[in-house]
Amino acid sequence: MVLTTVIVYMLLLLAIGYWANRKIKGLTDYLLAGRRLGLWLTAGALAATHFGGGMVVGGGEYGFIHGFSGAWYGISCGIGLLFLSFLTAGKFRDLSLYTVPDYLAHRYGGKTVRVLGAILSVVAIIGIIAAQVLAAKSALAILGIKGNAGAIIATLIFIIYTVLGGLWAATITDFIQVIIAGVGTVIAASMVLSNTGGLSGLKESLSTVSPGVDYFNLFGFGWTTILWILLPTVMYTLIGQDFYQRLFASKDGITARKASFIGGIFLIIISFFPVITGMGARMYFPEMTDASMALPRLVQELFPLGLGAVFLAALLAAIMSTADSLLTAGTSHLIKDFWFEVFNRGQDRDKGQILTISRVTTGVLGLLALIIALLVPTVIDALIYSYTMYTAGVFIPLIGGVLWRGATRKGAISAIFAGSLVAITGILTGFEAWGIPVEVYSAVISLVFFVVISLADKKD
Repeated sequence: MVLTTVIVYMLLLLAIGYWANRKIKGLTDYLLAGRRLGLWLTAGALAATHFGGGMVVGGGEYGFIHGFSGAWYGISCGIGLLFLSFLTAGKFRDLSLYTVPDYLAHRYGGKTVRVLGAILSVVAIIGIIAAQVLAAKSALAILGIKGNAGAIIATLIFIIYTVLGGLWAATITDFIQVIIAGVGTVIAASMVLSNTGGLSGLKESLSTVSPGVDYFNLFGFGWTTILWILLPTVMYTLIGQDFYQRLFASKDGITARKASFIGGIFLIIISFFPVITGMGARMYFPEMTDASMALPRLVQELFPLGLGAVFLAALLAAIMSTADSLLTAGTSHLIKDFWFEVFNRGQDRDKGQILTISRVTTGVLGLLALIIALLVPTVIDALIYSYTMYTAGVFIPLIGGVLWRGATRKGAISAIFAGSLVAITGILTGFEAWGIPVEVYSAVISLVFFVVISLADKKD
């Protein structure tokens, strides 16, 4: 039954890709769903971008180890979308852009800021997709699909439906997948609570394995740890191409603002359910040393067959919703930022040729991530570090450009270089200042360069 459920689910995704293909008439349709996404589709796509394998499996792992405070990553994702709603969502949508580097080029002029932002983002996107490939491999291992077969199957599915339907297919599947993932995690957590007599019963049962006095305290991490989870997550949400692409695809600025708000509230609420499931795994398997296997083992050994099928489908839905979001974001960078803007190509091509090039780019990007995941998985961490550099370098020029009219091009470029270099230095040396994440203190250095160079440039 579990295998049948997963097969039917994957066939549904392919059918959606085929259906969405008929709605694609040009590049805007392919990359931005024709800029006509309504409130609920936009909200679902934004939430699905964060609600991936990391939030589901990672939430279960953190719940197993830390208890309720393990929900802070998911809460931080939700808060990031709320900030996006209040700060930039409507303004950026009203500019009718394609990518985040589009705004940097629009605000500061020239190609340098566009190239710097796009390179850091697209390299990291490949790494994150590769990480999702490995997550899919682990999820399908529950079905007995061992080795690389599971990774190849799942990856080819999300590549095919995204190549066919672009952001239309990704948005429809994201909306379905966030519902499946949300329902699956709620059912799993509800089952844990029903078997233990609610939260009080779970707490009493866990007292026998002595998880610690702060295990049921939402603030058990301590404020320092909470802030160092919250700040980098919010910072990336405010500048991530995968989020802004969904905002740019909404029908207007008001829709973009409301959708960000709804998505943020949803993520804050849903973040507790994977954590509760992980806490249940701690009760059932206190001897388990690999916390990342908390949810898979709970599904394998305790859940009825039907519920196990729903939860596995939910896990795959969460993984694939993040993967397709990143895939379309990477294609936007390669086509719009590099092929159109940097290399000044595409103006002499008709819509059909541009669509073909976009689809080929999407497929190549996904296959590259698959190859990296299967052949050189040690590279993934290095690629993902580009997100740290991207956040450290681009956050200040982007948000500063919105909030401060006095910011200049030289100030923005110096801030990107300074923030990124400090970030990579911190990554390579392992340097930390009072336990502060590298994105935060490198962003502070970036801010200093941004303000000082802008003021000096303005004076000159």
